[in-house]
Amino acid sequence: MPKQDGSLKAREFVFLCEDQILKRLPADFPQPEHRIRWTMLQMHFGNEQVHFELQPQMGRGVVETGLHFEGSLEVNDAWVELLAAHAADLLGELGPAWELEEWTAKWRRLHRPFSFQNLTVGLAEEISREVAHAMTVLHPLIEEGMTVIAVTTPQQNGSSKNSRRRRWNRHRRS
Repeated sequence: MPKQDGSLKAREFVFLCEDQILKRLPADFPQPEHRIRWTMLQMHFGNEQVHFELQPQMGRGVVETGLHFEGSLEVNDAWVELLAAHAADLLGELGPAWELEEWTAKWRRLHRPFSFQNLTVGLAEEISREVAHAMTVLHPLIEEGMTVIAVTTPQQNGSSKNSRRRRWNRHRRS
């Protein structure tokens, strides 16, 4: 239930986004497995280490959304390599607000932050529309990666972290 000023509590906002994302996915689209951990929504297609995440950061006034890679460093870098190989197409579909980032020393993510003053129903609708769209755009690559990355890793194909990063950034500027 929204507060008097129309804002939602973080947990209410996350539940609303979960409902909205699921409603916005195409009828013939595979339904993701999903869970909420207090104020964090995670959705995946069979691999919890490769999941879409949505989390309001109340102190920063930002809702972080994105596709997270939280496996081993080698596997996460292989996912980055796969995304970088399709960077131009992905950015054309997703838009320039999305960024591939080395999030921690081991984890990677393709993410888009949304700034806010208050968590509102309108913001939930905007974010849910964006996340559902990203899921439909990225799902074919996730399916490809589930088979390819299990077999090939960056060390096996001679890639380096810096070359992946340069290629992605070059495609972003184009």
